[in-house]
Amino acid sequence: MSAIAQRRRSAIALATTHALGQALVGLPTPRFTGDLNMADIRMRSLGHPWERTTVAADDAGGHEDLFIALFLRAMETVPELRSLPGDLEAYTVRWDGEALSIFHPDVEQAVFRVQPDPERSAQGGAPVRTRPPELWREERGHSFYPAPEELAEIPGLWATVLEPHEHRVVGLRYFSAGGEWYVVEVDDATGQAYGWSCLGVDLSQGQWGLIDLPALESCRPDGDLSRLVVRDLAFTPDAAANVLPEGRPHDSCGDGDCPVCPSDFMTTYVARLRAVIAEHGFAVQAVLSDEGSAAYCYTVGLHESLGHEFVMAGLDVRVMQGVLHSVVERFAGSSGPVAGEVLDGLLANGFQLLMRPVESLEPFAMLRAVYGREIAVPYWQAVWPDRDGIFPTDASCSLSPGTQPLL
Repeated sequence: MSAIAQRRRSAIALATTHALGQALVGLPTPRFTGDLNMADIRMRSLGHPWERTTVAADDAGGHEDLFIALFLRAMETVPELRSLPGDLEAYTVRWDGEALSIFHPDVEQAVFRVQPDPERSAQGGAPVRTRPPELWREERGHSFYPAPEELAEIPGLWATVLEPHEHRVVGLRYFSAGGEWYVVEVDDATGQAYGWSCLGVDLSQGQWGLIDLPALESCRPDGDLSRLVVRDLAFTPDAAANVLPEGRPHDSCGDGDCPVCPSDFMTTYVARLRAVIAEHGFAVQAVLSDEGSAAYCYTVGLHESLGHEFVMAGLDVRVMQGVLHSVVERFAGSSGPVAGEVLDGLLANGFQLLMRPVESLEPFAMLRAVYGREIAVPYWQAVWPDRDGIFPTDASCSLSPGTQPLL
C-alpha cells in the first residue's frame, strides 16, 4: 500500500494549539451535507510559493475542515510533503480562526499554510502557463483533449477536494501500453489535472495525484505507437467507485451504508468465510507464494467440530486444498492426529504424509479475522516428503530450504 493510502486509511487526529485548546479532527476525506459555495484561498506548501485558487467550501461557516482537506490533497501531490513520514498524528495544526498552519517535528518551518484570499491578487502566485499544442494528433487519429464544451463539464483543480475519492466523478480516461489515467479535475488553460493513475499492470500501485496531460500527450517513447497515450473515446463519465479498475486499493468514505463506495474487501471476505464454515463445517484458506515464502493452505473453523485445524505448505494450492479435504475425512470421528503419525493413500505415487504439530499461530490471519480475537487452536501440519520418501524433519531430506517450511 502506498504511503498516501496508509495516511488516508489511518485514524487521523491532528492536535491543535488554538486558544480554546480543542482538538481539530481531520477525517480521511471530510464530508459535508450542507450547501457549498466558492471560497477564494491562498496556500503554500513546503518549498513552494503561494498559490491562489478558488474551491468549493461548506456554506456552514468556518473553513477548518476545508483547509484540512486541502492539506491532505497537498500530501498526495506535493513531492516535499509526500517525502515526510506518514504518521499524521505527528503533525500539529495551528488555527487562529482564519488561517491554518501545519507543522511537523522534523521540519523547522510550517509544511503547509492556508488562509482566505478575498482580494484574489495575482502577485506572488504560482506562474501561469498555457497548454501546448498537440504533437501526435495525426498518429492518434483523434484529438487528445475532448471538445471545449465537454472539457468545461469537468471540475477545475481543487474543486472536488471535499468529496471522498470514490464519490468523485471521472470525466476522462486515457490509456496506453504503459498505464491508464482517470481524470476528475482539470485546468483547461494548462492541461494540469488531478485523478487516479497506474503505471504498468500492478493495480495495487495505482494512486491519486496530479496528472500532467500535456506531458502524456507528448510522450511517444522510441516511436512505439503502443506507448502513445490516447483518450478513451467510448468512456462514459461516472463515479470513481464505478469506473476505476477492480483490484486497486480504494478509499471508502467510511459510511457503511454508502451506495457509492465499494464495501470493505476484508469485511465482505470474512463474511463469506463464515458462511462457508456455517454450511460445510470449515473453510480452506489459501495463501499464495511470493518471493520470500512458499504457498500454504489451512483450514478455518474445523476446531469447532474436531478440536483442531490442518495446514499444508509448498505444493500447488489446488493440490493442497484437495489433500486437506482428504485429511479432514481421515480424522473425522477420531481423537485427532499424534505427532509423527504417517498417513498412506492421500498423495499420488504412494507417497506418505507426516503429521506434526504447528508451533505458532502467526501464519493463520484469517482464523483471527473470522473469530475476531486470538484463540488457542491446535494446528497440525501435513508434511510431504522428497522423491526418496524422506520428510524435511530429517536432516537427510533433499528438499531445498524454504520449499516446504515447517510451520
